[in-house]
Amino acid sequence: MIRYVISFMTLTQLCLFAQNEKQIPLFQADLVLQLDTLFVQNKDTLHLGKDVFNEELTSQRLDSLNRLSPLDLRYNKTVGKYIQFYLFQRRDQVSRLLALSEYYFPIFEEFLNRHSLPLELKYLPIIESSLNPNAKSPVGATGIWQFMYFTAKEYGLRINSYLDERKDIYKSTEAACQYFKKSFNVFENWELALASYNAGRGNVTKSIRRSGGKLNYWEISPFLPRETRNYVPSFIAALYVMNFAHEHGISPSKKMAFRAEQVDSIYLKKPVKIQHLADILNIESKIIEELNPSYSQKLIPKLDTEKFPIFLPEYKWGWFLANEDSIYVLLDQMEEKEGLEYPLFTDVEKVIYKVKKGDYLGRIARKYNCRVSDIMLWNDLKNTKIKEGKKLYIYKNIK
Repeated sequence: MIRYVISFMTLTQLCLFAQNEKQIPLFQADLVLQLDTLFVQNKDTLHLGKDVFNEELTSQRLDSLNRLSPLDLRYNKTVGKYIQFYLFQRRDQVSRLLALSEYYFPIFEEFLNRHSLPLELKYLPIIESSLNPNAKSPVGATGIWQFMYFTAKEYGLRINSYLDERKDIYKSTEAACQYFKKSFNVFENWELALASYNAGRGNVTKSIRRSGGKLNYWEISPFLPRETRNYVPSFIAALYVMNFAHEHGISPSKKMAFRAEQVDSIYLKKPVKIQHLADILNIESKIIEELNPSYSQKLIPKLDTEKFPIFLPEYKWGWFLANEDSIYVLLDQMEEKEGLEYPLFTDVEKVIYKVKKGDYLGRIARKYNCRVSDIMLWNDLKNTKIKEGKKLYIYKNIK
């Protein structure tokens, strides 16, 4: 299975594999499923569901999965409503997701298995991004696992003027696995770990306190943020639908196209705009962009201290190497004609600052050249009051 080899090599040493087959899903549109806006109580549709939806049989099917799972995949009315939502209001979307899962699920399973995590977690990107690595939510969560900026930084994903590794399927899946492991170690409960993926561990902890110390998702659910109350039921519904879609007459879409490419990586001697490279190589820029999703500005950086690979189809990388000198001359000419200036390459460093006597947020913000509101956001502060000895997380740009 060539696909498995690629996923392992890409994570551990992205630049070393050569001439491997890489399949790339071609997306038509952003299919992000937003739980708080898409789940609408359409009375006609739900009435149809009551006519054809066998609640007892659905519960039995889900229970057959529950008996084999470390997760609590219980059936209840809320889960049932979400199952009907998928089956009757999103049939075409489920069909597309079934097709995409044939490509993505083996990748997820490899990482989950490596970390000894439940394979059921592979269904989470269904409700996070509809299996679209380029998905971006209105609040800025990005990638197939929908990482927010600072959570991504916490788990080692680089986001700067050139890179957004939240869009890298392999690196973002590794980061998601690290998050799951940490959350489960905190809560020792998979439903609470899932809830924390949506609301954050802090909000789940607060909900546990407000519930009087309950440690069961269904018991603390009324105390969670509104969207998170629907999060685990929607996850369970997605898991059910992906396993039993065929029994409801839904099959993988034949409209989803997958392109197989033999690819190899090269290192560039200068920063390069993808469109310029595509024009010289006489290839669609979209192909290069799909092979290199982490380069968010469609620009490939170049540093004295670090090399960045660019992946090209097998039929182009050899030609590039054979004509390298001439290609760089053409690239220089194209940049000069366009007046192109590349942005400064910056990374973000996390600093732990311990509050000293006499400190206040304004002084700390000036010290690290950031805003008070930034520090409040990074540390989930409700007001500007801070106590001596408190640890604050500061994120600063470094060249």
